[in-house]
Amino acid sequence: MITKKQLSTITLLSVLLAVTLAIVSFCGAFLPVTYEREVPSLATQGIGQDLVDLFLVVPLLIILLVLVRKQNRAAMFLFTGTLFYILYSFIIYSLGIHFNSLFLLYCSTLGLSTYLFIIMIHELMGMDVASWFEERTPVRLTGISLILVSILFYLLWLKEIIPAVIHNHIPESVSDYNLLVNPVHVIDLAFALPGLILSAILLMKRKSLGYILSLTGLVFIIILAIALAAMVIMLKIKGISEESSIAGVFLILALLSSVILFLFLKKLKG
Repeated sequence: MITKKQLSTITLLSVLLAVTLAIVSFCGAFLPVTYEREVPSLATQGIGQDLVDLFLVVPLLIILLVLVRKQNRAAMFLFTGTLFYILYSFIIYSLGIHFNSLFLLYCSTLGLSTYLFIIMIHELMGMDVASWFEERTPVRLTGISLILVSILFYLLWLKEIIPAVIHNHIPESVSDYNLLVNPVHVIDLAFALPGLILSAILLMKRKSLGYILSLTGLVFIIILAIALAAMVIMLKIKGISEESSIAGVFLILALLSSVILFLFLKKLKG
């Protein structure tokens, strides 16, 4: 169980995180000046994600914090996965959005989510998490799903990157948004996708760290897929893109991952 001292630290940092996340999300969603230096397509995607962060992630963060304080085991995993989504997103905000008046809040949100994530992983690693679950927990199904999602995104990014490397030109997702590099490529190829595969392998070996990271990864995928769908929908609403079917793909991914997460957490003992 998490100690009272650690719970106090987690609570303080989480409240601060909820405040900074709410502020940057509100400004991004409703104040046009926030993305005035971005190309229209990137600005519109930012608005879509900000709406998801403001109306889904902030309330979810607060609700899960209350449950974590009650030592709810399922909430510990959901909370950690939500933190990883915020951490991941705000690496992109901090490094991929042109400097604006929210820069310090971007950095604060990134820092708070990072330290909270580290604390939660540390706390969970101090517990025998594997023993919390029944023998028939769908570890293989979950592991395979994480590997398949990782392969899907590897193919998606490498399809753009490899031709650019071979022909020594800049990928469209970099040039179109006037970036030095695409921070999503960097995070996914260096950390997120290898991490999901490693998590899946550890899970299928029934290691405690595998349970922790795999459930974290599932929650991350669900929230990210919803945010990606919102970005695509916003592009359609603003008339920037006529292609909206990909939003359905992301929502299906979110739904399937939610079903797997439910089946997994259903096997929690007690």
